[in-house]
Amino acid sequence: MKRVKIITNPNSGREAALSKILQLIKLMSKDQYKIELLFTHKEGDGIKFAKEYSGEDFIICSGGDGTVNEVVNGIYQSGVDTPLAILQSGTVNDFANSQNLPSTPARFYKMIKNFNTKKIDLGMAGDRVFINVAAGGFLTEIAYTVPAEKKQTLGNMAYYIEGAKELIEKNFFKEQDPIDLKISCDELESQEQSLIFLIANSTSVGGFKKMAPFADVSDGFLDVVIFKQMKFYDIPELIANLVNGRHVDHDKVIYLKTKEITLGCDQNVVIDVDGERTSELPMTFKVLEKKLTIIVPEGGRHGINY
Repeated sequence: MKRVKIITNPNSGREAALSKILQLIKLMSKDQYKIELLFTHKEGDGIKFAKEYSGEDFIICSGGDGTVNEVVNGIYQSGVDTPLAILQSGTVNDFANSQNLPSTPARFYKMIKNFNTKKIDLGMAGDRVFINVAAGGFLTEIAYTVPAEKKQTLGNMAYYIEGAKELIEKNFFKEQDPIDLKISCDELESQEQSLIFLIANSTSVGGFKKMAPFADVSDGFLDVVIFKQMKFYDIPELIANLVNGRHVDHDKVIYLKTKEITLGCDQNVVIDVDGERTSELPMTFKVLEKKLTIIVPEGGRHGINY
């Protein structure tokens, strides 16, 4: 009998997480899993629940990117390599989408029954790990400008368009100075005027599936995307190129792979890690190779059948 700890945010995705978990438990009851069900209600609950190892064979996390980040941090802090299965139910679900993880309880149940796993890298941003991305600048300003209820009702592209409209109405582009970004890594030493910067572990960021088109969660590198200062009229072309990943060839974009990078600036720039605000620059970001085991559908790369 396998023991499983289920950690879920019951309010995620307009309560889609709760509905999906109840359907999943009904399916799992046929196989006599020993289930511990835990609901997150406040910041830090996911970390606490995942950190307290109680002999479970694997953990299921159901929620958005922020909930997943907390559970991943808890597993990392526990020091126990407990396999993680991610049942997406949030607004964007970047990491789950990048790995083609099932979104329906029936397909997810089949995945955990097969128990095909692979080791993936994590990123470290200061003292917090991330599974998908650390970011700063314009993209994160949109995330904190759009009201929470709209994040759940709008599609990904509509969400960013709505955010951009609100920032324009607030004269964000006129009042916001570019970030005077100091970049230090083996691949580049530079100082750039930047609007947005991303340190990605997977290809998908902010609903754009090819934001970091050459990223691979198991390659031992982080992919850095830095958007330099540009005129407002340059942004529509850049956004159009984001859809197919061609933005990396733009002369206003720096793209590189690295194992460790330090970013600094004199302004107060808050870092967003998997959708959650953390501390400010300066900060060092580094890859933690093969630090997490996740459960993936059959045929997932680097899978190991248990």
